[in-house]
Amino acid sequence: MNANATVQPVLAAVNLTKTFQEPRWLKKPLAKRPALEDVSFELHRGDILGIAGESGSGKSTLARCLTGLERPDRGRVLLDGVEVFALDGERLRRQRRRIQIVFQDPFASLNPRLSVRSAIEEVLQVHHLVDKQGLSARTRELLEVVGLREADADRYPADFSGGQRQRICLARALAASPDVLIADEAVSSLDVSIQAQVVNLLLDLKEELGLAIVFISHDLHLVQQVAPRILVMFAGRVVECLPSGSGLDQARHPYSELLLAALPRLDEGSSLMFPDVGDLGGGFPDEGCPFRPRCVRAADLCAILDPELREIDSEHLVACHRPRKSREMGEQSLIDQGGASSVSHKSSSSER
Repeated sequence: MNANATVQPVLAAVNLTKTFQEPRWLKKPLAKRPALEDVSFELHRGDILGIAGESGSGKSTLARCLTGLERPDRGRVLLDGVEVFALDGERLRRQRRRIQIVFQDPFASLNPRLSVRSAIEEVLQVHHLVDKQGLSARTRELLEVVGLREADADRYPADFSGGQRQRICLARALAASPDVLIADEAVSSLDVSIQAQVVNLLLDLKEELGLAIVFISHDLHLVQQVAPRILVMFAGRVVECLPSGSGLDQARHPYSELLLAALPRLDEGSSLMFPDVGDLGGGFPDEGCPFRPRCVRAADLCAILDPELREIDSEHLVACHRPRKSREMGEQSLIDQGGASSVSHKSSSSER
């Protein structure tokens, strides 16, 4: 049993759903499938939750709903049991301060006309966290926390590299003294060596400040290294929730396995391989499982009934009528079966 099961989570999402309106100029209406559909999870202090999935799976929409940048059509966001969207005025502003986000592009996230000092002090002043006499000292402290120098405070974003800019964005987010930090593809635009530095910084801050972190990335290897618990998203919904310590090799949903099979890998001759996994994009069926057209295990039931997220092992949830059985039961994974080529064939046949 999870040790945190009886402790109130610092952040909880309950059945979050968001549908975006079609553009007015669009003559032919599109199928109304939500960008986010009934997403729920809990996050405790000092924990990291990984969220993985390809582009368009709903990861960033979830992040924006959690931070209040988008208001969900349905569902609740709870901070220490308090529903954020039920508040208004000063109470809402205080609660929203407790959830901060670091975006993917550090170049677009900073105002080029503001010095680093101004960008950080603006947050401190808006939230009334320190008085005027304490602004300089607090700014210097925040820069030191993210590995920058006091002398950097009076420089401008154009003077810094991508990795340094992301550290500035992180310092600005920490200036609000948040309880929850959302890293939305926060390292995907950085070089691999810089990625490692920023990820290690996030892990250090989690330990030092007791931050709860939502780590969002399409890089499954990176998510697995950072987060002990992982949600896999497809078509705006959670299709698998991997419990702490299980690892992605324990994935049981066909989509999770397909994502793993799509990762570049070295063959026996040490040459880099890019498997053909077929088309993961395109539309979704109006009925049944949205992953059905690309699934190697699709059955008649999958065309009729949309699977619900259900527990198949202790704290391991899967939304699939035919999840892979555990390896102890003898069934091989899609990767072991050479599933990449099978998926490609399945996708082609379904389009005919």
